[in-house]
Amino acid sequence: MKRTIISIALLAALVTLAVSCQKDSFNEETTMVSEQNAVYKVWYSIDGVTHQVTLLGDDAWHDFLNRMFALAESGHRISFRLENAPSRVAFTKDVVTYTTTNHDDAYKWAEKMGNEGYEVIIEYDPRTGVYTCTAIN
Repeated sequence: MKRTIISIALLAALVTLAVSCQKDSFNEETTMVSEQNAVYKVWYSIDGVTHQVTLLGDDAWHDFLNRMFALAESGHRISFRLENAPSRVAFTKDVVTYTTTNHDDAYKWAEKMGNEGYEVIIEYDPRTGVYTCTAIN
């Protein structure tokens, strides 16, 4: 009986050692997610009163643009310039004007010109439904 108990205890110890000596093969891949938000530093003017705001992320930038268009549609004259956009140094002022009755087209144009470093002025005529967007560099 003693031999059986000793044999079972010795066998259990050997099995434990054999399991702990096996090579571990984990195929788990470590995935790191890094959230990179764009930072937009914006100077803007509403009816000639200048303000500055720092926006974190594209969603905040689009919310800002939506707010500016809503103000323009309410009769305010708005303008904005991204402080950290690439600026083009020129000896002459580059002025580009875009008119449309389509809100989405005006929005896309203003966003594009703002990202290119232009100061963007947005005016809206409620009688005609025309957006007049001007970009000045």
